[in-house]
Amino acid sequence: MKFSFCFHTQYFYMHKTSFLEILRVLDKEELKRFESFLSSPYFNTRNNVIKLFEIVKKYAPEFDHKLLDKEELWKKLFPDKKYNYGIIKNIIYDITKLAERFLEVEVLNSDEMQRMKNLLSKLSDKHLEAIFLNKYNSFEKNFLKSSKFYYGYFEDYTELKKYRFVVETFNPKIRSKLFSTGIAELMIFDFMSKFSINFNNVYVEESEHNEVPDNEFIRLFSKAVFTNKELDKFLETYSAGQDKNYKTAIIFFRLMKCYLNPQSIDIYFEFKNALFENDRYISESAMRGLYASLGSALDNCKDVSNINKNRELYDIIYHMAEKNIFTSEDGKVIPSLYILAVKTSGYLKEYHFIERLIKDFLPLTDKKFRDNFYQFSLAYLYYSKNEYDKSLECSNKISIDSFQMKFFLRNLQIILSYEKNDYNMFLYLNDSYRHFLAKNKSVSESYKQSNMKFLNYTNSLFKIRESDDKSEIGFIKNSLPGDVVVNKYWLIEKLDELSL
Repeated sequence: MKFSFCFHTQYFYMHKTSFLEILRVLDKEELKRFESFLSSPYFNTRNNVIKLFEIVKKYAPEFDHKLLDKEELWKKLFPDKKYNYGIIKNIIYDITKLAERFLEVEVLNSDEMQRMKNLLSKLSDKHLEAIFLNKYNSFEKNFLKSSKFYYGYFEDYTELKKYRFVVETFNPKIRSKLFSTGIAELMIFDFMSKFSINFNNVYVEESEHNEVPDNEFIRLFSKAVFTNKELDKFLETYSAGQDKNYKTAIIFFRLMKCYLNPQSIDIYFEFKNALFENDRYISESAMRGLYASLGSALDNCKDVSNINKNRELYDIIYHMAEKNIFTSEDGKVIPSLYILAVKTSGYLKEYHFIERLIKDFLPLTDKKFRDNFYQFSLAYLYYSKNEYDKSLECSNKISIDSFQMKFFLRNLQIILSYEKNDYNMFLYLNDSYRHFLAKNKSVSESYKQSNMKFLNYTNSLFKIRESDDKSEIGFIKNSLPGDVVVNKYWLIEKLDELSL
């Protein structure tokens, strides 16, 4: 029997520390501010930390040089001392905590609202009422009352008013009339905005992920509040006035009303009109979420016999591009929004907008998706120009790694098989698609049926065209408009062509 002996040495790889991970994401100006931060005795009193950063900063921006090894750093920090793992580890720990603290301070410095909350809270605690009132009144006038709605607006306003309420409680002479009533109103607005926006996520869970709660509490509560006719009439009246808070509140009320009444296209347009009429009171950040909710509300609507759903969705997407809210706040494009925009534009033959998407927004997508998204865009661009062979060629170049793209591409290829009059291609795709739908448990039954019907209707179109028997056209024309089926408007268009 052989025995192997190994001696354990304590290793501390500087390259893998959280400290260097943080430094790698800081730009030049941030690194300068971090150096000033370390030099401030209010935040740091350890000279070794400052010395360490002076050494490390020379290797920006990669911070992966071999001289950043912990022993090499020790030689520069303490050239006359023997290496001590415990000491270097503690210095690294200290500077890491300071780097984390720096990030906190950076966020706070950029958050005017949070800084004012902190100031008012401290002024209240120290009973500096005169300074408190001066700061509060100025901030309310110059920021809150002039600000557009953003997520957290009503919560922030409520919290500031609560600080003032505490101050007034101890100073009856400065008490404001109906102050608690004003707080209650803001709390209701806050609930309405947050609940309706989150309900969009509930809808996505149910419609896209086939996840259904085990009770009806959320919907029962929602109906009790957001289908109340008296409340509806009240908000409609007050939103026509000058109070911008009511103009904002009516948007969220209409959104919830729309979700709860999918059988009424009129209620959808009530929400859309409320949003379009009052969007000047909404920040760009909040607008992105509301336009996404508008798209979901349209998708949820079942009463679509009198509108072209694709055209309506295109109108929403086009408005997002025109209002500079197609990208997220960081300037990136959300993948699902990009491919939805391409698909919708393609089916409407709006090839100029696809070209705009490729030129202006494709470069803003994640690099790992960009090649696939480019081929995806070309597939729909060529389709919109009736160049079906090129469209099919591009669709076959895509390495599908997106759930949404799988459905879009399968549907496009089914359409291409018909446009190319290739029934064998259709049969192959049809069989593959049916197996895909049957095995996919993450898709709702209604969505599966909608796609299955699309396959059935397309098969019928092939048979009608092949046999030249138009007797079935009338039957399909009567059933198709009211049916829930994907690519309905393409089916209607092809049916009209066969009727000629």
